Amino acid sequence: MAAYSVGRIGPGQRCCWPLNADPLTIAHPSDRPSPNSDRLRAALLTLGIYLANGGGITTKVSQNLGLRDGIVRVYNENASTNKVYARITGYWTSDRTPADGKYLIIGNEGKEFVVTDGKGVYKTGEQIITSKVTTEVGEAARTEIRNLTFNDEDAVAPLQELRTAYPDADIYLTGQLSIDFPEDVKIPIESNQMVTAVLSGSRVKFSYCGLERAIALMSEQYAIGTVEVKIVKNL
Repeated sequence: MAAYSVGRIGPGQRCCWPLNADPLTIAHPSDRPSPNSDRLRAALLTLGIYLANGGGITTKVSQNLGLRDGIVRVYNENASTNKVYARITGYWTSDRTPADGKYLIIGNEGKEFVVTDGKGVYKTGEQIITSKVTTEVGEAARTEIRNLTFNDEDAVAPLQELRTAYPDADIYLTGQLSIDFPEDVKIPIESNQMVTAVLSGSRVKFSYCGLERAIALMSEQYAIGTVEVKIVKNL
């Protein structure tokens, strides 16, 4: 017959156990983990993983799902130090033919991108309707933004100086100039392309207009005004 010992664990309470049994520890309720502490530990673990990856998990999810906020963030975080490309799945608005491909991002307007394939300039949501966009950080590059002011002077000479100073760079102009002979400016309409230059009265308004095109449009013109020049140069 087993021998038992009687013990007291609280006022008016008794328990018994075999004398040869292993010791038993009874945890006080305050020592037991609460559901809240488990949730806190899980949250801290998730935060630690996020910080260790530099936000990489969120970025990966954004890329895989094509979430535009995350994709725009990748561009904004890397555009000053690298070329950033967009891999686009979509179609041309004009004829609904596929526009799938890899494009260099030269700017963004809200959640839409202004891109180029070296042949023209296009904007997602306008010339290209996208079903999916992902970004790819490319080669090291430096992006420089500067203002160029014209004080009733030859419009072409300062633009040619830019070309000489940055011979291998991608250069785009945004802004507007008042000119003397607007009737001499002929802006062709190009299929599938973003309108990068518009003539309104005696003013020409540029929006991501390539340098070579701007030089051609401003031939033999005197101009007044300021344009923003975006220079993307490989390192």
